[in-house]
Amino acid sequence: MMTGRYYSVYTDTISEADWTRFEFYSQKVRTIRTYALTETIEAGSMIQLLNSRPPSIRYLLPRVAEIDWELTDEPRSLPQLVPLLSPTLKSFTLHSDSGSMSEDIDTIVVLRHLAFLPGLKLLKLGANWLESTPDLDPAICDILDSQKETLMSFSHQTFDLNERFSASISRLRSLVRLDLDFSGTHNQTNQNFNNFSATLASRCPILQFVRLRNMFGAQGRTFYAFLPLTGIKEMKSIQIHCVDLALELQDLQEMGASWRSLKELRFPFSSILLPWLATIARHFSSALEVIEAIIPVPKDFDPDYTTFTPFTSVKHISCLYYVQPESAKAVGSFIQRLVAPGTAVGASYGAVRRLTEAVGSGVSWWGEWESEKEEEEEPVEESGEESVEEEEGEEDEEEDEELTSDGSLVF
Repeated sequence: MMTGRYYSVYTDTISEADWTRFEFYSQKVRTIRTYALTETIEAGSMIQLLNSRPPSIRYLLPRVAEIDWELTDEPRSLPQLVPLLSPTLKSFTLHSDSGSMSEDIDTIVVLRHLAFLPGLKLLKLGANWLESTPDLDPAICDILDSQKETLMSFSHQTFDLNERFSASISRLRSLVRLDLDFSGTHNQTNQNFNNFSATLASRCPILQFVRLRNMFGAQGRTFYAFLPLTGIKEMKSIQIHCVDLALELQDLQEMGASWRSLKELRFPFSSILLPWLATIARHFSSALEVIEAIIPVPKDFDPDYTTFTPFTSVKHISCLYYVQPESAKAVGSFIQRLVAPGTAVGASYGAVRRLTEAVGSGVSWWGEWESEKEEEEEPVEESGEESVEEEEGEEDEEEDEELTSDGSLVF
């Protein structure tokens, strides 16, 4: 691994011996990661490298496979990225919390270069400033179209659900993982999402991990919007972050019958009534490990054990709401019978204390215990921060030990 916080502008002429050494080490670099420090790669350094490189060096990093690029507050670090792109690149991540740059020509230039790579497998555009624009959308769609045979994972923030994007995603025959943030989509009707879901189910046959986030703006959202996704038989993880999505018992039964390989069922803004957990246990396969939803508890909870089926493999359930003192024992007993010992079950509003006192700790209850307990805890210092706070002198002493066997390059 090559470590160091930044490389500044070259002040001396790059000699033939320097290029020989550079060419030797550049063959070892497989991963580039940049972090949002105030220092970054200077444009002058990159220009000098490009202008003085010998003809034998076509790509500065000819074997790089992964680039994870975090923009600084000064987003002009983007142009320095282009010369680092290579036909061997398989994974590209771009993320930042900087202001909007969607109209900036540098953004478009970088994305246009990605469209010419021969075999990209992962594309993650996690920058808040990548707002949908007439210039940006075609550039991203061009990447998807050029990588339709190889791209396996696509993630995009502020996604705008339109015909062009839908058509480009539908051509990704190798797509396994899809993560879309719809905060940039304005026409969020049930029918539009139903059409998009049907496209995914029919055109992306090996899709297994779907995460759809920030869906707002529609009254009366129902599972009809996502029903076609049940046609994806090998689904392993479904996450739908949709405010006010109304789930019905028959929706869960349909999911359980269709997704026999499902491991994660996540609807964090939707309600699944507590008695319905027994229905999930009965209709879903033993592959299910995680359930995430708003799970309200009736005040007078009286479970029916006549057709009761416990979970066999669930390891995590969250989160129980409105556990009243008078129902804590019935709720705790129900959960204890439903899950295996040690299963993590989340509860809110002080319910952890009530459940623990009512039925003990056979279940791994977690969540809010006392309102003042969190305030007493000292913040934990992350050990990883120490590696960034290096003394400048130590960096110079280790200059000859820049590359290690994992082939990562970190700025």
